[in-house]
Amino acid sequence: MNRFFRRLPLSLKLILVGIIPVIFLLYLSGQLYKEKRNKVLLIKGYIEQVQEANKIANLINELEAERKFSYQYALKKVGYGSMILQRTHTDGAIWSLKRSHDPNLNNFSQYTFLDSLPAIRKELDTSTVSIPATLILHYYTQVIFRLNTLNQAAATSSIYLQPVYQDMIAQKTLFKMMTYLGIMNMNVYNLLYTGQDRQEALTTTQEAFRIYDSYEAEFRLKASPASVKWYDNQKQKAPLKPVLGFVSQFLDSTSVDSVYSAEDWWTLSSQARDVLRTAQVNLWSKVETGINKIYHDEELSQTRTLVLLLAAILLVISIVAFTISVISRILYDLKVASLKISRGGTGIAFKDMPHDVMGTLAQSVLEIDRNNVKLAEAASAIGSGNFEVEVVPRSAEDLLGNSIAKMKADLQELTREKDKVQKETLELMRRKDDFLSIASHELKTPVTSLKAYTQLLHLYGQDDSEEKRKLMLSRMDSQIDKLTSLINDLLDTSKMQQGVLVYNKTVFFLDELLKEVAEEFHTIAPQQKIELDIQTPVPVFADRDRISQVLSNLINNALKYCPESREIILALKTNGPMAICSVQDFGTGIPEAHQNKIFDRFYRITGSNLHTFPGLGLGLFIAKEIVERHYGKIWVESEPDKGSTFFFGIPVANLKKNDTE
Repeated sequence: MNRFFRRLPLSLKLILVGIIPVIFLLYLSGQLYKEKRNKVLLIKGYIEQVQEANKIANLINELEAERKFSYQYALKKVGYGSMILQRTHTDGAIWSLKRSHDPNLNNFSQYTFLDSLPAIRKELDTSTVSIPATLILHYYTQVIFRLNTLNQAAATSSIYLQPVYQDMIAQKTLFKMMTYLGIMNMNVYNLLYTGQDRQEALTTTQEAFRIYDSYEAEFRLKASPASVKWYDNQKQKAPLKPVLGFVSQFLDSTSVDSVYSAEDWWTLSSQARDVLRTAQVNLWSKVETGINKIYHDEELSQTRTLVLLLAAILLVISIVAFTISVISRILYDLKVASLKISRGGTGIAFKDMPHDVMGTLAQSVLEIDRNNVKLAEAASAIGSGNFEVEVVPRSAEDLLGNSIAKMKADLQELTREKDKVQKETLELMRRKDDFLSIASHELKTPVTSLKAYTQLLHLYGQDDSEEKRKLMLSRMDSQIDKLTSLINDLLDTSKMQQGVLVYNKTVFFLDELLKEVAEEFHTIAPQQKIELDIQTPVPVFADRDRISQVLSNLINNALKYCPESREIILALKTNGPMAICSVQDFGTGIPEAHQNKIFDRFYRITGSNLHTFPGLGLGLFIAKEIVERHYGKIWVESEPDKGSTFFFGIPVANLKKNDTE
C-alpha cells in the first residue's frame, strides 16, 4: 500500500489529501444537522401532545357539564333545553379530538365508553320509563375517568422541556383535583336534590376526598412555589374554602347541613371548580407558550446550523482547492531551482515562500547557493588572517564549513572569556582597593586608640585616679574586642570560602538565645530599646554560637545603619516546620537597588564616603553562609524612610529525634 501510494502522481496525492477531510466534514455536518432536525421534531411532537391533552381536558369539561344536565333531566324531567344545547358543545369537543393524528387516540371512543353516548342520549330522550338517574351519573363518571387516562402530556420527561415541565405537572395535578372535586360536588348535589342514597354518597365522597387530598399533596410537592402559594391563598377564601369545608363536615357528621339548597350548592361548587379550572387553563397557556418558544428557538437554531454548515463546507472546499493549487506552484518552483543548482548555477530566488517544510526546503536551496559563494570568500579571508568573516555551514556533513564555523566560534568564545575575566579582574581590583582602604581604616582605628591609651597610661598612670585608669582600660578593652571581631570575621570568611568552618550543632531553645542576645546589647547600647516579640518556645538543632553571631550581626547592622531609630524589634515565630526570626528597625531603609547585593562578600552601602559606616562588609555575608549551612534562608524587606526588617529561618528541631542523637 505504501509503495502504491508513493508512486501516485503528486496532483493525485494532493487531491486525496484534500478530499478526505471534506468527506469527513460532510459526514459530521449531516450527523449534526440530523441531530438538530430530530430535536426539532421531538419538540414538535411534545407540542402536539400538549394540544391533544388540551382537547381531552376540554372534552372532559363538556362531559361534566352534560352529566349535570342529563342527571337533572333523568331525575326531574327539567332542563331539557339546556341539556340539548350542552350536547352540541360536547359533540364539538368529541369531533375536534377525533381529528387528531395521534395514533394513541385512534378509535378512542371505543375504549372510553363514548361509543355508548348516542344510545344513552336516545334512551334518555325517548324512554317512556324514567331511566335511573344514578345510571346516568355512573356512565358519565366512567367516561370522564377513562378520558383522564389519555392525558399523558405531563408525563413526558425530557431535558428539552425543563423550563415548562414543572407547570405541566402542576396543571395535570390540578386537572385530577378538578375531576375528584366534581365527583364530590355531584354526590352532594345528588344527596341535596333527592335526599336518597346517603350511604352510597358518603362512601364515594370519602374515596373521592381521600384521592383529592393525595393529589393536593402531590401538587404542593411538584408545582412551582408561585402556584402553591396561589392555591393556599384560594383555599382560604370563597368559593373553595366553603365547598371543601362543607364536604369535610358531611364526611365527619354523615349528615348534610340544610344551609345549601341543591341549586345553591351546584352554583357554589361550580365556582370552586372554575377556580381550579382557571388556574389549570392559565398553566396550560403558559406551557403552550413556553413549548412554542422552545420550538421556535430550536427551529431558528436548526436553520442557523444548516447555514453555518453549508458555509463551512464551501469554505473548506475553497481552502482545500486553493491550498492544492498553491502547493503545486511552490513545488514546481522548487523543482526548477533544484535543476539549476544541480548544473552549478547560482542566483536562485524565491517569492512568498511559507514558513513550513516547503519554506525550509526553499531556504535550504538558497543556503546552498549562498554558501557556495561564502565558503570561497571565507577561505580567502581566513588565509589573510581575518577570523571575523561570517561562516554558515551547509549541513552537518559540511566538513569545511563546520571547521571554519568552529574556528570562528572558538575565537568568539575566547574573546568573550577574555572580556569576562578582564571585567571580573577589574571588579576584583576595585573591591580589593576598597577592602584594603576599609580594612586599613578599620584595623588602624582600634590600634591607634590602643596606642594612645597606652601612652596615656605610661605618661599619667601614676598621677591619674583609679577611676580614670579603669575608664581608659575599659576603652582599650572595647577596641581590642572590635579588633578581635574584625579578625574573626576575616578568619570566618576565609574558612567559609575553603569549606572548613566547623558547626557544633546541639538542641537549644531559640527564644532563650534571643533573650540573651537582647540582654547583651542592652548592656552594650543601653540607649537603644530592643523589644522582644516571642510567640512560643522554639527548639532548634543548630550551632548556638553561630546563630548568636547571626543575631548579633543583624542587630549591629540595625544600630550602625539606623542611628536615629531608637527602637529595634526582635521577633520569633514558627511557620510550619521553620522557625522565623526577624530584626526590625525604623531607620532610613535600604534602596531596592542594594537589596539583592547586601549579602555579597565585602559589599557595603557606603553613604557619603567610603568610611561613613564602619565595618568590612562581611557581617551579612557571614550571616547568610551560617543560615544556609543550617538549611535555612535569609532575606530582607525594606522601604526607604520606613525602616528595614531582616528575616532568617531555620528548621524547628524534632525533640524526640534529636534527643537520641
